[in-house]
Amino acid sequence: MISDEVTPAERTRFRNLLELANSSKFEGERANALDAARRLAARHGMSLEEAARTGLEPRAPLYATEVRKQDPRAAYFAYAQQQAASREKTHWEEAVQKARDRGLDREAMDTRADQRPRRNSKARRNPVKHAEVLLEETRLPFDEIANITGLSIYAVVCMKLKMREAL
Repeated sequence: MISDEVTPAERTRFRNLLELANSSKFEGERANALDAARRLAARHGMSLEEAARTGLEPRAPLYATEVRKQDPRAAYFAYAQQQAASREKTHWEEAVQKARDRGLDREAMDTRADQRPRRNSKARRNPVKHAEVLLEETRLPFDEIANITGLSIYAVVCMKLKMREAL
């Protein structure tokens, strides 16, 4: 049976998630922290805003005569997030302008990329060619070359015999 009572560990986790959502400079990290906080609040029957105002403490229902006050922390968090986004946007715009001043623009980068020769990845070298290079340039034993390239030891020995010069 799941208890609706909020544990101290959940309160600490909720507070840490809100702090992460407020202080992280990465949009994805902020979004994930808010989603996790929202799920934690929903587990206890609260919206994220209600849980943030009360610190995940359940409140007694409001009566019609009571007036809700605006929490200054919520306003501060909204303002701080807006300022961080504004600074990030300004920083990005300055970097783009500096790149343009240096002569780097998107069209020039695209044309330069098309003019460069395409290099094949060395990560997936042909096993036969790889074995030939290892046989010519190293003194590794046949079984190690076979293990490195994935060829059988018989194929490696055969290649070595074929590479010999005739007397």
